[in-house]
Amino acid sequence: MTFLKILPLLALVISLSQCITYLKNDPPTFNPAKIDKKISNIDFVLDYGHFNAIGEKFPVSEETHKANKQVFTEIISGCKCIEKFNLYVVGLDDVSKLKSKNLVNIEITTKVKPTSSLILTSTLFVITLGLFPTFGEITGKTEFVAYNQGKEIKRYTYENDVIEVRQLLLLFVMPFKPKSYITNQNVPDNFVNDIYRDKLYQ
Repeated sequence: MTFLKILPLLALVISLSQCITYLKNDPPTFNPAKIDKKISNIDFVLDYGHFNAIGEKFPVSEETHKANKQVFTEIISGCKCIEKFNLYVVGLDDVSKLKSKNLVNIEITTKVKPTSSLILTSTLFVITLGLFPTFGEITGKTEFVAYNQGKEIKRYTYENDVIEVRQLLLLFVMPFKPKSYITNQNVPDNFVNDIYRDKLYQ
């Protein structure tokens, strides 16, 4: 009998962990730079913060930190204009003693929008124990702040609106779907090329 009481709660928790995201607008076009000489010896520090609809900050899991570190490392190392860099993640790596000549802070902030669609679908989602999908809109802001000798030299800001869909039945879809991230790949790709074009680091 106790199991039957726990089952609806378990179903709800499982459904909350299953979601797919897609960009509301088309991603920016990736425009690779013409490479003459690669830039090197840059430390990147990634700081990710996620906020709910009333502005409260969600705790970020170690798994999410590791996934973000992996994807940004792959994207930055995939750019032909850069070599010899390090990537640190706030909440995963110790960045308190980091004093780099060339430093780039990657500040990602995501916030759930308190829309009427979110309230309505969330209510139906709970009533149907996750069978009715909930639709949320998330504003994602990514800032790349470039420093030289501790002085800010340039700031690049990119914003995206992302639609997030949650449903219990997505449990059967997730194993076949690649991971998605709040910042689409073209944003960091374009940024690394932009700092090369702007000759911020020689």
